[in-house]
Amino acid sequence: MISCYMKKMIEPPFNYTGSKFKMLEQIIPLFDPTCSRFVDVFAGGGSVYANVVDHYPAVVANDIIYHLIDVQRRLVSDPAATIAMTQSLCVTKEDQPGYHRLRDDFNAQPTPEKLWALMCCCTNNMMRFNRSWKFNQTFGRRTFNERTLAKATAFAAHLMPHLPKLTFQSLDFEKVNVQSGDMLYVDPPYSNTEAGYNAYWNKNDDVRLFNWLCQVHDKGAKFAVSGVTIHAGVRCRLLDLLAETGFVGVPLQGDYNKVSRSGPKEDTQEVLMLSYVPETFKPVSIKMPAPQQNIEPTALVALDMALA
Repeated sequence: MISCYMKKMIEPPFNYTGSKFKMLEQIIPLFDPTCSRFVDVFAGGGSVYANVVDHYPAVVANDIIYHLIDVQRRLVSDPAATIAMTQSLCVTKEDQPGYHRLRDDFNAQPTPEKLWALMCCCTNNMMRFNRSWKFNQTFGRRTFNERTLAKATAFAAHLMPHLPKLTFQSLDFEKVNVQSGDMLYVDPPYSNTEAGYNAYWNKNDDVRLFNWLCQVHDKGAKFAVSGVTIHAGVRCRLLDLLAETGFVGVPLQGDYNKVSRSGPKEDTQEVLMLSYVPETFKPVSIKMPAPQQNIEPTALVALDMALA
């Protein structure tokens, strides 16, 4: 088990809708620390891989948003230059026209630093794209500040010693190279929520990801998948498929009211679906729902939700 107790978590400087930073103490102890490589398949702002990098011989940070993953690579490789460039691009809290020019400039000629500058200045510091991959978040009367600088400096200082074993890449999940013995953390856009980063994800992608997870499981890799089983009465297709196939579900405590665009959702349940039984729980035999037609069942045990 990877212990989070008495450890100060590293908070990335990149605000990201769906960030798991506040849930790391629940999630990280459920990872398998015996695996030879950790692969963060949907790395987002980097809060997960950054806090397990010292527990694995090799770590891969992957995300489909190229400039988001590249600004993390640049920040760790050359913090001073990356921070200085980003600060020079940020507008003041009163400069809405300047923000619109920066947004138009990024959409015409994107760079990692322009994306980070937009994130520093936009509404809630949360990036958002339309279906054409154009940044469309509104002006937030925010800018690069001392808190951002402190987070960026700490993030870079923490990861820099681990650069030799860190790989940054931007690939669709199906193109991520997975090996036997890998520990995969999978935190995809949630198809049953309204977050702004979900513009390019739908329930067909849930099925595509489910099929890929079955393939990597057959290869001998282990995975942990984050998601919400139900939100505003809408179920998550991916999690339903994993549960019907017999994979393990561990309930977590999360708050999505802050990022829900249509108000509080009392029925939202965050879970972590696992392809293995973590040592912190004791297995019990329970009857799982029958798998749907054309889905190959995987023989796994479920968990009693009490600590062993």
